[in-house]
Amino acid sequence: MSATAVHPGFAAWVGATFALELGSGLLAFALTWTASGYGSFEAAILLALTIAPTVVLTLFAGTLSDRFGPRRVLVVTTSGMVVIAGSIATATTVLPGEPGVLLVAAVLIGTVSAFFRPAAGVFPRLFVADHDLGIAMARVGLASQLARTIGPPLGGILLGALTLSGVAWLDAFGSLAMLGALLLIHPPKRVLEHVDRVTLREAFAVVPAIRRASGAGAVLLGIAIVAGAVIPVVTLGIPLAARERGWTVVDAGIIESGWILGGIVCGAWFAWRGTIMRVMRPITLGPIIVAAGLVLLALASHPLVATIGTAVLGAGVVVFTAHAFPTYILLAPKALMTRFQSVLIFIQLTPQLFINPLIGAGVDLFTTAPVIIGAGVLAIAAAGVMLANKRLRALGEDTGTEDG
Repeated sequence: MSATAVHPGFAAWVGATFALELGSGLLAFALTWTASGYGSFEAAILLALTIAPTVVLTLFAGTLSDRFGPRRVLVVTTSGMVVIAGSIATATTVLPGEPGVLLVAAVLIGTVSAFFRPAAGVFPRLFVADHDLGIAMARVGLASQLARTIGPPLGGILLGALTLSGVAWLDAFGSLAMLGALLLIHPPKRVLEHVDRVTLREAFAVVPAIRRASGAGAVLLGIAIVAGAVIPVVTLGIPLAARERGWTVVDAGIIESGWILGGIVCGAWFAWRGTIMRVMRPITLGPIIVAAGLVLLALASHPLVATIGTAVLGAGVVVFTAHAFPTYILLAPKALMTRFQSVLIFIQLTPQLFINPLIGAGVDLFTTAPVIIGAGVLAIAAAGVMLANKRLRALGEDTGTEDG
């Protein structure tokens, strides 16, 4: 990696990313666990309200970041995160046991995330040369994954010790660390491209471009299926399954961290050996591994078995995404790369608006096991989508770096 990549500002960004993600993970787990105590429907609604603002606003947010620059957008949104976390801490102290506070918190968190995520996704580009971008993003990703691994089990412990209000204050401190870093950071590179106006026309200019990029639509559909099958099961299905099976909040946190840990191990392998050259293999095998992990989680009668299941699930997700994401980016025109990224965020989150309520309703009707198995069947459909696309089959002969 070049000297540019170890710019002090970049190192500060990586460290602040860890602090922010850890605080966000703590609060997300605490909110979901608290909401699940009111019932599966309330927990599903909470997650839906967290996702909906991002789904609605992310294309506009990507265009806004192109217009004003990612650093400005990050400073404003991170300031909002500090205020929101502090408000949640205060509200849950003044109005303890009020589910309406949780729902309002979900909407606020989802709204600020809609603007933060596209800007954060392109921010490393301001520190590194193009040939170092992959390594830079891997470092940021590793910091995020480590924080997400620590967050759920630590959240389970801290929720019992500090209550929801105390966990929210920790999230505020994490956001404050990010804000401080952003105010001190001066990236060596400036944003080279701006859109002239922030309009719906500019935001949706990416849609016909995706249609013209042969294979991009199929990759997005596969990602949407995997995201719809996996993420809701992790965020909602695990707390509900833990309560149903008499496991503790700490057990639930450890089980949830399993999928991140499995992803870290698998991701480290690809970082060392490189990705697989014939991408058709991993983008079809990945969803099948995901399904196997979901079935193991569904049938687990002990927290350890459930944790092994989520670790397998996490490995499958990384096998898929480590090859699907680069393939998608290779299909994107350079001039629309940021807005392609916004569409990627949109397509990962949209299925959750429909799947989360279905999981809540399905658990009420059938218990968690058949619902989680159903998610596994859905994950396998992503493999079929990849295999059915001629363009992706052709890319499978020459895309990638190492036949690892």
